[in-house]
Amino acid sequence: MSGGPLLSCTMSGNRLGSWSAVAVFLIGIAYLVTLAIGFAVHGLAEPIVDPILAIMEVLTLMSAPLMVVMMAAIHDRASVSRKIYGVIALAFTIVFAGTTSAGHFVELTAGRQLGLGGIVWPSSMYAVELFAWNLFLGLALLFAAPVFDGGGPEPRVRAGLLISGGLCVAGIVGPVFGNMRLQLVGVLGYAGGLPVVCFMLARIFRSDRHHGPNPAA
Repeated sequence: MSGGPLLSCTMSGNRLGSWSAVAVFLIGIAYLVTLAIGFAVHGLAEPIVDPILAIMEVLTLMSAPLMVVMMAAIHDRASVSRKIYGVIALAFTIVFAGTTSAGHFVELTAGRQLGLGGIVWPSSMYAVELFAWNLFLGLALLFAAPVFDGGGPEPRVRAGLLISGGLCVAGIVGPVFGNMRLQLVGVLGYAGGLPVVCFMLARIFRSDRHHGPNPAA
């Protein structure tokens, strides 16, 4: 039986993985720059407001579906024995993307039309947002890490996923204790570590496209 269709499917997955990882990396850099500007203007004690907040929310809406595509590509390249980790990671990413996208869409539309625009702690909407970025995304990154069990650059990607995911999950202590300074640990995970991981992922996917699929897959 020919491996042509399987090879074609794998190459498509690598192509999607490469482009989505690059896109998430670029959006992550833009988000990090915008966040830094927000902190510079408003400090750590005051909430970030429009127009900086609106830009951050639009960037988030752009990144969420791309994260799903990237995680699907990660699952696609996993070896048979590691597919279960890819499935779990993809499932958490889908929940994360749906949750954060719904929250930001409400904030950008109905919230602002009702004069309620802005994310200030404590608030129900902000709690849902942090739950998505800290817990769901953190778990997705942690479960994606075991997929990369090969040599070359894969140990660095695995370590990056574990560190970023661990920081995201640790950030949940911020809203739990009502101390948003503790939440900065989570911000370091998804705004600092994740773009670096995406850059490394893009290189791995690009390498797979040139050298063929993972032979263990």
